[in-house]
Amino acid sequence: MRIVDLIQRKRDGGELGKEEIEFFIQGYHKGEIPDYQASALLMAIYFTGLTDVELVDWTQTILSLAPVFDLSDVPGPKVDKHSTGGVGDKTSMIVGPLAAAAGVTVPMVASRGMAYTGGTLDKFQSIPGFNAHLRSPEYKAALRSAGLAVIAEDEELTPAVKKIRALREATGTAESVPLITAALLSGKLAVGLDSIVFDVKTGSGALIKKMTDSRRLAQSLANVAKRMDKKTVCLISDMDQPLGNAIGNALEVMEAVEAMRGNGPPDLVELSLELAARIVRLAFPDRDLESAKEQVFKLLGDGSALKKFRQLIEIQGGNPQVIDSFELLPTSSEEFVVSSPRAGFVSRISADDIGQAVALLGAGRITPEAQIDPAVGIVLEHKVGDRVQAGERLCTIYYNSNAHLEEACQTVEDAFHISANAPETRPLVYEVLQ
Repeated sequence: MRIVDLIQRKRDGGELGKEEIEFFIQGYHKGEIPDYQASALLMAIYFTGLTDVELVDWTQTILSLAPVFDLSDVPGPKVDKHSTGGVGDKTSMIVGPLAAAAGVTVPMVASRGMAYTGGTLDKFQSIPGFNAHLRSPEYKAALRSAGLAVIAEDEELTPAVKKIRALREATGTAESVPLITAALLSGKLAVGLDSIVFDVKTGSGALIKKMTDSRRLAQSLANVAKRMDKKTVCLISDMDQPLGNAIGNALEVMEAVEAMRGNGPPDLVELSLELAARIVRLAFPDRDLESAKEQVFKLLGDGSALKKFRQLIEIQGGNPQVIDSFELLPTSSEEFVVSSPRAGFVSRISADDIGQAVALLGAGRITPEAQIDPAVGIVLEHKVGDRVQAGERLCTIYYNSNAHLEEACQTVEDAFHISANAPETRPLVYEVLQ
C-alpha cells in the first residue's frame, strides 16, 4: 500500500477503505508518513470530503490509538457538551455544574485554545492550583465525588488528534468539516461518553463563519455519532458578536461565577440553560425538554450550580476561595476605556475583531507552545441593540503590556458599529439537529 495512491484517489473524489485509513493514520502517528504527504491527503480531503462511512472509520482509528477511559463503573449517564469555539464562550464552566447538579455525570474534556483566546482548559487553569492533567483513577474519583471532572485533551488522551490538528492548522485545512467532525468526536468519545451535546458556532467569531457550512458540520456530527451508536444533539448558535460581556481567561471565570450567582449577561445565561437542558434531556430520555429547562433554571437560581463549581475546583486542587474573592484570580495592572464616537445604536460588534484585539493583548496563542496572559482581556459595557450616547463607555480593555495596545485599541474601535437605527433582533440559537 502506498500513500501516494491514497492521495490520488481522494484527490479525484474516490473513497478510502477502512484498512487504507488505518494505514494513513497509524503510519502518520508513528512518523512513517512524512508531513508533506500527509498534508497532501488532508488538502485532498478538504476539497473532496469524506463520506460518513469513511468518517466512522477515521474516528475509530484515532480512538484505537488512544487509551479510552472505561467509565462503566462510574454511576449515572455520562454526557458532556462541546463548543466549536468562539469569542467569550465560557458556557462549559456553567453548563457542567448545572448538569451535574441535575444528576448527570459530566466527564468534561477541555482543550487549550488557539488564536483569539484560551480554550476551556486555559480558563480553568487561570484558577490558582487547578489541575486538569488527571490519570484515569483520579478522573473517576472526581466524577464519583462531584458528578463532574475536567481532564485536559492532551497528547496522551488523543495523540493522533493532536498531531493531525497541528498539521491542519499549518496547512490551511483547519476548516475542513469532515476533519473537524472526526477530531471533535474522537476527543469526546475517548473518555467514554454515552451522549454529547454540540454547540456549533456560526458568524464572524466562529471557526466556521457561514451558516451553510455550520449546518453541514452539525449534520455531519449528528450522522457520524448516530452510526457510532452515540446520542447527539447539535445546536447552531450565534457567534457574530461575543458571547456574554467578558473576553479573556480569568475575566471569563469571573463572569461564569456571576452567572451562577444569578447576575450573568442574558445571552450567556440563555445559552447555558439551553445547553444544560439538552444534556439533561439526553441523560434522562423519559424527561421532556420543558421540564429539563425548568429544573436547570431552578438549579441556577438556588445556588446549586455554583456549589458544584466550588466542589469541582476544590477536588481538582484549585483554590475555591476565588469564587468569593476575585482578586485571587490573575488581574491586570492597567486598563483603557473605549468610548462611543457618536450617539446611536450599537448595530454590530465584530466578534472577529474583538477576538483579534484580545489576542494582541496576550490572551490567545499563535503557536501551540506560546504562553498566554490569563489576566488580560476586554469587558463589554454594551451589546448589539443598545442605545449609546456620544462619549459613553463601550468597553474596557485590561492589559499588562502596552506593546500592542495601540493596535488592539484601534481593532476594538473598528469592531463597534454605531448606527442611527436599531438593528433587527437576531436569534441566539438558529437551529437544533439530532
